[in-house]
Amino acid sequence: MSDTFFEKSKEISNDYIQSIVFLDDRAYKSKDNESPNHDFDALKITQAFAKENKICAVYNPESDSDIENFKSIANKSDVIILDWQIVFPQSVEEGSEEEDAPDDPRGIYTKGIIKSILFEGENTKNSLKLIIVYTGDYTILESITEDIYKDVFNSSDMYILDKKDCSIQSSKIKILVRAKKTEINNDSNKEKYDSQMISYESMPSLVLDEFTKMTSGLLPNFALMSLTALRKNSSKILGLFSKEMDGAYLGHKATIPKQEDGEDLLIELFGDSVKDLLYYSKVNENLRNDLIEPWIDEKIVEEDFEFSKHKFKRSHNTLKSILKSGDEVVKNRFNTILSDINPQMKNHLMQNPIKIFTNNSDLEKVTDYDKNFCKLTHHKSLFIPKNTKPKLTLGTLIKSNKTDTYYICIQQKCDTVRIPKDNERKFLFIPLSISDDKFDILTPDGTKLKKNKDSYAIRTIKFVCNDESGVIAAVKDDDKLIFKQKYTTPTDEQFEWILDLKDLHSQRIIIDYTSQLSRVGLDESEWHRKQLS
Repeated sequence: MSDTFFEKSKEISNDYIQSIVFLDDRAYKSKDNESPNHDFDALKITQAFAKENKICAVYNPESDSDIENFKSIANKSDVIILDWQIVFPQSVEEGSEEEDAPDDPRGIYTKGIIKSILFEGENTKNSLKLIIVYTGDYTILESITEDIYKDVFNSSDMYILDKKDCSIQSSKIKILVRAKKTEINNDSNKEKYDSQMISYESMPSLVLDEFTKMTSGLLPNFALMSLTALRKNSSKILGLFSKEMDGAYLGHKATIPKQEDGEDLLIELFGDSVKDLLYYSKVNENLRNDLIEPWIDEKIVEEDFEFSKHKFKRSHNTLKSILKSGDEVVKNRFNTILSDINPQMKNHLMQNPIKIFTNNSDLEKVTDYDKNFCKLTHHKSLFIPKNTKPKLTLGTLIKSNKTDTYYICIQQKCDTVRIPKDNERKFLFIPLSISDDKFDILTPDGTKLKKNKDSYAIRTIKFVCNDESGVIAAVKDDDKLIFKQKYTTPTDEQFEWILDLKDLHSQRIIIDYTSQLSRVGLDESEWHRKQLS
């Protein structure tokens, strides 16, 4: 059906996907009569993707440096398609051929490229990637898949190996191994391998289907629609930030008390421009009006949900009614739509609304889902590059290595920058304690923290700016990032960087704390107190 959620997701994915890159050592070469299965027609594949309005680039490597250059290109591409057997003349010193030449050239470069795309050192890049290995060796698809699983992913159970489908995948990546289309005369081999062969004409459809399988969800679709809107309007954004305004920007910078704020303003302006663009592109309305109901129809199983010996029938109509309700009082909304269920069950669903929209088979994962969404809404440092050292500022959460106590920095941003080199600066912190119930902050490892509201609990810690950056930056200590106090020895208390909160959440913590400071306690006439306006 054309109106299913998957089909709508395909439309969104198709609108997003722009660039596909191929790497094949047989591209732009004449046919190989000895191994025709490995031939690759660059013209035909680019024409196939051009018909689908996609940019398709084909690279034919001739040296190790070409492979290294391709790694950079692959990281910028939406979809990467690689040959398995890449062979080119090796540049070796005379007499060192046996030592330097690989015993078997198949897969060496391909696996290296896959590693560079998915990993940064030992850590995953956490980026969504579809990689297809497109080979002329159709009889060894399964062994190629196993080889990649072993050498690239160390046979980790974090990734699912599907030998029958010749694929490896997780929630964010998929490696698919497929064969170039060729004639098979043997009937038994044809039945076994024909479904794993992909013609040039079929490749765009395969790419779209597999990419959509990875992104067929409400939040991925929202992200894809947003990114597509930015791509389509990138020229307009560049036009807004015109070089003609350079003088005005510098004039603004020259006449404000703290000139460094000029660059911060540009970040705010660009962020506001992106937000305005998404609103005017009606990305939120498209999600609300076009995707939520098809998602319910396709993803939710109509089944009984049980709690404390009571049952709730999870039906599509009920879920849609809850989401379309115009009643702004949540309790009234649930009472009206769930009027025929047990009050205890109704209260449980109001307290745990994710369970309404989660199939029974996934209920054990709901806490993880809620925590991940919580981190998305609260943590600014989700986007911090791995090689970036955090700085101590408003909203920075740290942990003492002596007491395991957590602290949130409440120093205003203007007092955390422009610190002269070798100067000390006192920073203000509110302590937080681990909580099993209500909490204010959720750490990356899922620890719930509750702030101490006592006015006397505030702590000041002295730090020294060690360079010309003007900020207190964390230093690398093994696998941790540490803020060191003014005078520290190896046995002194140090503070591990945990995360940075988003600005508005940090400001809310300050406001909550200062409201405690502004309390007035006094003895007065009780009769008068009751008459206060």
